[in-house]
Amino acid sequence: MKSIVLIIMLAVVAASCGTNKKVYAPPFEEEEDVVVVDEQSVPTTQTQEKKTNNKPVVSKEEKVTMTHGDVMKKYNVIVGSFSNEDNAVRLRNRLIGEGYNSIIMKNDAGMNRVSIAGFDEEAPARAELIRVREKYPEFSDAWLLITKDK
Repeated sequence: MKSIVLIIMLAVVAASCGTNKKVYAPPFEEEEDVVVVDEQSVPTTQTQEKKTNNKPVVSKEEKVTMTHGDVMKKYNVIVGSFSNEDNAVRLRNRLIGEGYNSIIMKNDAGMNRVSIAGFDEEAPARAELIRVREKYPEFSDAWLLITKDK
């Protein structure tokens, strides 16, 4: 008798522990409308192309001393900053090989700033910075150094 009661209790407990999921699922689910766009058929605009390089132009004023190069300008497009001078020299040599008049400047904190181009006025420096970012994706974080008078 005890075993029958125990079996009935186990059956009730097992039946009450079931899930709340539906046992019946409709044979067909409603499909969402899917639109497939061929990227080649969409005309690109200048605003779409500019989205890849829309970082703001960062400018920073520093006291620097030229360590490698011939002429230091007021506005410099910086493409690399290194604590190790050898790394800065390697980048400068690469840029010179590509036809740039690159210089290296050292700030008071000991960072070697590698300039790809220097200018006497800010507007052409900003234009060159944007051009460098577009031409060289590895320099997408290029910035503008404004030399501080000593």
